[in-house]
Amino acid sequence: MVNVDISNIWCSVTLPMLLESEQQIAAAHAALMDGEAAAFLPWLDGDNSAVLEQVEKAARAIRAQAGVLVVVGSDSAVAGVRAVVELLRGRNHNLRSGTQIVFAGSDLSTRSWQHLAELLEKRDFCVHLLGRDGADVQSAVTTRALRWMLERRYGTEKSRERVYVSTDPVIGPLREIATAEGYQTFDLVPTVGDHASVLDPGALLAAAVAGIDIRKLLDGALTARLAMEIRSFENPAWLYAAGRTILASRGKVTEYLTMLEPDAGALGRWWKQLFGSRACANGEGLLPALAEIPGDLHTMHGMFSDGTQPLVQTVLRFDPPEQKVAVEMDWQNQDGYNYLEGFTLDYVQEQAMAAVIAVGADNSVPIFQVDCGRMEPGDVGQLLYFFELTSCLCAGMEGRDVYISDGPSRWSEQMARLLGRPEE
Repeated sequence: MVNVDISNIWCSVTLPMLLESEQQIAAAHAALMDGEAAAFLPWLDGDNSAVLEQVEKAARAIRAQAGVLVVVGSDSAVAGVRAVVELLRGRNHNLRSGTQIVFAGSDLSTRSWQHLAELLEKRDFCVHLLGRDGADVQSAVTTRALRWMLERRYGTEKSRERVYVSTDPVIGPLREIATAEGYQTFDLVPTVGDHASVLDPGALLAAAVAGIDIRKLLDGALTARLAMEIRSFENPAWLYAAGRTILASRGKVTEYLTMLEPDAGALGRWWKQLFGSRACANGEGLLPALAEIPGDLHTMHGMFSDGTQPLVQTVLRFDPPEQKVAVEMDWQNQDGYNYLEGFTLDYVQEQAMAAVIAVGADNSVPIFQVDCGRMEPGDVGQLLYFFELTSCLCAGMEGRDVYISDGPSRWSEQMARLLGRPEE
């Protein structure tokens, strides 16, 4: 179960402040789960066996016919699926045998497309189009190019067997394309805002292709849902959401998500999208940023050392693996680190985290510690649900209705005008 330690936020938050926020966070939780428009990840409470069987069957077909699966989209669900794959298979998962999984459609880089095209020229591949609508330009141009490449190589009819679509059940460009072409389609259940959830079974095709037990992942999410339904500060989601909101109201500006595991980098990028879009709008909320330990320690020292920067830190901690790795001895000891001989890497990593927390505490930097459990499907499902829930609670405490769509971004509208989009 996810646990949150707030013992290092008392430099900026008092217990009366936390208790005074109880009514505010209770209202946010009620609006999310109990209101007329409430539809927060509703499928977790239902029977998903049929769609999971379809996803697993499609995953087996992809592994049988393709050396590469290209996941296309810029939705936060795409970032979430990448996080799941890298957390559970490692960031270098494509160096192993089996179907490689690559992600595209979140940029407009010519070089990125050329590298992808070069990879696909020599490999059989399938495509998964993932998004609530697929209306953004970067996903659309990538989808066009990949469909053309498929049809050129396999022919129109055979290429249709290699495209899978996860999208809105009724509307949107991806739904229109899938219906017209006869692609196998998975419905993404409408939930919060404009985006799909990584915890939607239809979004988890790439994870299934990677050999991840997506049933255990969703079981973990349901476990977290039931545990985090409690409406009190015994709920770790309440502690994190209320603490963040209070710190933002007291002048803190940026929250650094600090990760000790390199394989959690994609999780951090998903977290940044999630909290940036839901809980950091209209000048309110903490701006999400990322840092890795120990790689970013020197940079963080410059920011945190004097305690004057308006920063908050959240440290993610995963249980270490059962198999231990010890630091080796060097007879020449040219680097001076023979005193580490016999220590495990886990122990050294724990001391790096302890040092970060101690220095932050000495300089009055508020620090949340999130115990994420093991890097296994069930625990990862719990962690994903925890962040999905807390991002919505933070938004609700700031007075935002997460069920109201924000509509097209100013960036996309301005870009469309610059490109000469015809007026409708």
